[in-house]
Amino acid sequence: MSELATWIVWVVVGVVCLIIEIFTPSFFIMWFGIGAFAGAVVSFFSESFLLQFLTFIVVSTILVIFTRPLAKKMTGKPARKAAVDALIGSDGLVIEEIDPVSGKGLVRVGSDVWRARSADGSSIISVGRRVRVVSVDGTHLLVEEQRREPFHPEEGGD
Repeated sequence: MSELATWIVWVVVGVVCLIIEIFTPSFFIMWFGIGAFAGAVVSFFSESFLLQFLTFIVVSTILVIFTRPLAKKMTGKPARKAAVDALIGSDGLVIEEIDPVSGKGLVRVGSDVWRARSADGSSIISVGRRVRVVSVDGTHLLVEEQRREPFHPEEGGD
């Protein structure tokens, strides 16, 4: 590949990374765009694609390592939870009795139904009781009963 052609390729890669960053503002892809621009600069001084690629990798890695924590701090966004971990703290409704002896129990959280166990491992929680998700154990939600009246959909509850 000629010197001009590699320069164009690196610039295109850099621009594409920056465009992707615009649509997914994660302050992550941007660093690879800047690394690609560094590769473009090196292509003016060396035809070695290996040197250009190593420059891209080194610059991108350094930027990710040293500036990503700063970018996270500036955005003020907490780290994202895994989808199931996002359920912790959510309220739910027992739709099948939670029984530690049989190991059965179902709760509805939002529009989803999950297998559930009592958080203390010994409580039986009746159908219609409100619960709060305190943790996740594999495919089971660990819940604790909220001390309120049972949920009765025919009475216009949530």
